[in-house]
Amino acid sequence: MTHTVAARPDESAPNAAALLDTATVAELLACSPRTVTNLITRGALPAVRLGPGRSAYRVPATALLEFVSRWGHSEPADVAVSLDPDQLAPSAVAPVLLTTRRSARGLLLVAPAPPDLEG
Repeated sequence: MTHTVAARPDESAPNAAALLDTATVAELLACSPRTVTNLITRGALPAVRLGPGRSAYRVPATALLEFVSRWGHSEPADVAVSLDPDQLAPSAVAPVLLTTRRSARGLLLVAPAPPDLEG
């Protein structure tokens, strides 16, 4: 699955605005906040801690963009647990042909097409 970040951060914005919390990063990467924390602790995603002994992290927007550029072809959870994320094979989503039909009650039913229709 490819993950993209919609917009570049505004270079003129103050530094605090360029730091993202783990929940926001998780939403942008379509993963859980725990996966983001794993990425941070494994060194795949640079972050700063909010004071000594605190567990809250903030991720610079530029670090998130670099992460997506480097590993955007892989699932974040795979990067978080991999011993060597650079060796991960790209996870590509294959297109699927779908068929639709209406049920007796008028509901639209969607299903993958049988193999004989896919070519």
